[in-house]
Amino acid sequence: MSFSKRFSIYLLIVFLPFFYRYQWNHNSIFISSDPEIKYYQVIHSLEGGSPSECYFPAEKLGFNLSFIPFGYPWAFNLKSGNCVFQYPVLFTWIQKGIVWFTSIQVITYIPILFFLFNFVLLDRIFTKHKLNDTMILFAVIIVQCFTPIFLSSLDYSELTLTNFFLLLVIYLFHNTDTKFPKLSDCTLSLAIVLNFQLRPESTIALVIYFSLYLLLHENRNQFIRRMIPIALYAIVFQGIFCIYNYDIYGHILGMRGLNTMNDMSSADLQKDLFGGFIADLWGNEFKIGIFKGYPILFLTILCIFFERNKTRLLYLLSGILFFLFLPFISPYRAGVDIFGMRYFESGVYLAMIGFFLTVTNHKKIRYFLILSLFLLYFSYKSDGRAIKQWSSSAKMYQQVMGEFDALRPDLIVHRGLSLSYLIGQSYIQYPQIAIYSNSDWEKVESIARNQKWKILFLEWEGNQLVSNEFPKKIWKEKFDINFNLSPKAYTVVSNHRIAHFNGYLLEEKK
Repeated sequence: MSFSKRFSIYLLIVFLPFFYRYQWNHNSIFISSDPEIKYYQVIHSLEGGSPSECYFPAEKLGFNLSFIPFGYPWAFNLKSGNCVFQYPVLFTWIQKGIVWFTSIQVITYIPILFFLFNFVLLDRIFTKHKLNDTMILFAVIIVQCFTPIFLSSLDYSELTLTNFFLLLVIYLFHNTDTKFPKLSDCTLSLAIVLNFQLRPESTIALVIYFSLYLLLHENRNQFIRRMIPIALYAIVFQGIFCIYNYDIYGHILGMRGLNTMNDMSSADLQKDLFGGFIADLWGNEFKIGIFKGYPILFLTILCIFFERNKTRLLYLLSGILFFLFLPFISPYRAGVDIFGMRYFESGVYLAMIGFFLTVTNHKKIRYFLILSLFLLYFSYKSDGRAIKQWSSSAKMYQQVMGEFDALRPDLIVHRGLSLSYLIGQSYIQYPQIAIYSNSDWEKVESIARNQKWKILFLEWEGNQLVSNEFPKKIWKEKFDINFNLSPKAYTVVSNHRIAHFNGYLLEEKK
């Protein structure tokens, strides 16, 4: 089967996440939790602002940044007094370039575009390692669609872009017969740096990969000679980003670096390393665990006992060691239930490449393939579970956006930050703030005096957010807020049940 025919099949497969995303975006662009912050960064940039700075439309109404309805882990106040969003501006720049020539409506489909690119790159990697055409098609579909990687295509995030740079590094590293070796090495170095800027934990996988390559291969001097120019290029590119990061964030690694250091030094954010290790790999009450959710990954461990080829062993060991080391190396990995596995995707790629390179060169290939087909059922169940949760969330999200559009308030006020994960696209349409006491409400009334505003006050009784990923002090001061509103100049004119929130529409007393 030719590459063009395989590519046609890849296009048909990519239609599936496109279809789901289209469904979820039916009435309003579906963005909640982390994705909404990344969306605001693009909007702010398109409006002429800096993508690193906190986007706060209510500032135009006279509210200062202490009222912004976002905080840890999304928005941070620097020592300089600036408020910044956490996520990498590189993702914003790339999206802005695409949106500039298309429309803001395509923004949540951009990860699906890079998901398609990753089909092509993975196909090229397997071709480079001389798999036959039928096996390439089978292997690419399994890796892309029956591992946690498939969920990245449905999420509005930088994950598929990060994976794109990871696969590009692997492909260029093994593409030694290029006509332009210096250009190839320069591109490889840039891909490593861009991968690091997007998600540093992905670069850990590359560090493990190159370190094992040095240990496993006999011609180490040749490897070192090749890596010297690559390392020099990478230092130059990373130096440019370090200067930018230090200028904007006051830390050479940017907001992610600054946040990581703060988390590691936080006395009230204690980590149970062994418990986190078990949760990440086999699950707990909050996470499903990567091996439990996708037991096909067990086969990558099994392959080690049958493999002696150093190239194939390199992939297998790199992926497995990444799984084992990440829970201890990375100090911060949020994500509830099945969505806590995105940090492991770099290891999934490496381990699964190794798996298919091994089984296609093994005498008992049919037994491996039969076992993998059996285990695909569990992958299908895990993917289906995630899609079902996303579909349910999208339905609730659209109901909330619909309620806001029906009430059309001039200002939305949140009690604390526990509601911030479901603000979504309404943040672009309606000015929103957060308050933490009746004293803050009095400030709202003083600004709103004689404005004849309709104000929607939102609160969440019971606050069911998972609190163990938050520093205790921040949780108590910003999220666990339960005061009863006591308006003076305003009065409640109607009560509303908006999803699991209580809403009160207030108008100024006559």
